Amino acid sequence: MKTLFVLIILLITIFSSCTKNTINCKGTPIADCMCTQQYDPVCGCDGKTYGNACAAKCAGIKSWTKGECK
Repeated sequence: MKTLFVLIILLITIFSSCTKNTINCKGTPIADCMCTQQYDPVCGCDGKTYGNACAAKCAGIKSWTKGECK
C-alpha cells in the first residue's frame, strides 16, 4: 500500500512538471520598436497571440509558433 501511494505521488509530480515552459520565455521588451500592421499571427511562448513576429519580438518574446494561440 505504501509503495502504491509513493508511486502515485511520484507520477503526479512528474506529470505536473510537464506543463509549458514559460520561465525564461519573456525577455526585456524593446523600446521604440516599430513593426508593420500586417496581420500574420504568431503564438508566443507565453500563450498570447501577437499580430506578427515583429510584435512578439518587440514585446520581448523569445520564441513563438506561426498561427494564433489555441
